[in-house]
Amino acid sequence: MAELAGLLMFLLLCTIVVFTCTPSILIELSGKPKPPMVEILGLSVSGLNNISYKNASSKWGVELAAKNPNIFSTLYLDHIEGMVLFKDEVLGVSSVKINKAIVLGPREHKFVSFKVWRKDWNIDGDQPSVKDWVVDNLVMEQSRNKINFSVQMGVWGQIKSGWWLRKSVIMNPRCMDLSINLVKNRGFGMLLNKKPIRCYVPMLDR
Repeated sequence: MAELAGLLMFLLLCTIVVFTCTPSILIELSGKPKPPMVEILGLSVSGLNNISYKNASSKWGVELAAKNPNIFSTLYLDHIEGMVLFKDEVLGVSSVKINKAIVLGPREHKFVSFKVWRKDWNIDGDQPSVKDWVVDNLVMEQSRNKINFSVQMGVWGQIKSGWWLRKSVIMNPRCMDLSINLVKNRGFGMLLNKKPIRCYVPMLDR
């Protein structure tokens, strides 16, 4: 009887696993794997105490983790563009240097980081021009020792499911309302949240 009960329990567990995993497996095999899970691990800023209409000299550092939630599919991240925003206005853009595609196997995660550096709000290489009202608000809010930024990315890559499916995709991770606590009169600050912050990640075929 004990052996029979053990066998029945094993079969029950197998049935639960099959019914739980089957929807995810079918979604992947049908060509619709899930986008990566992206979490902000850290966001820092420096130089905000020196900003004015003509001077920026500010730098942002972004640290994040990307995880492949799929069971069978592998994600290949070929190119990443990162942006830091304030009140939906882009402050700076940075290209993440990738010599070889970042490969995320099933259930695998990896860390990515990039920096955005502004020396001038108007003419600064390939960086976008920043409006005067945005600089006004930056000056006003940094004096309160707390400020919110957002991080967005453009990620170009590929998804491979088994040997029969490989397609190109573009992802747009959005990490909104990231609160930075600034050191008074220093213009330096770091993310208030101690836990990782989940980002919204839409994904489209290309």
